[in-house]
Amino acid sequence: MRAERDIALCAVADAEIKSKVMNAMIQKRIPYAEEWHKVPFLRRRKYEGAKEVCIVVTHHEQADEAKAQIAALDETVSSRVYFDLKGLT
Repeated sequence: MRAERDIALCAVADAEIKSKVMNAMIQKRIPYAEEWHKVPFLRRRKYEGAKEVCIVVTHHEQADEAKAQIAALDETVSSRVYFDLKGLT
């Protein structure tokens, strides 16, 4: 359940990528939660054809630090993290 000050940070369609994102956040002690959302049929191409994506939720004051941690990950990981969540949340 999302608290009042929490924001949807990004979406991840692949379980392995999600695990790497979560581990990076744990290492820097950034609080997070995950929510699963169904992807509308016409938006699935953007999310690698996934029917569901994991939305990473964090406290609004930690959002910039969390984005920096994700950007610091390997390019193959960070390129599969989606920050544009239109139509999902």
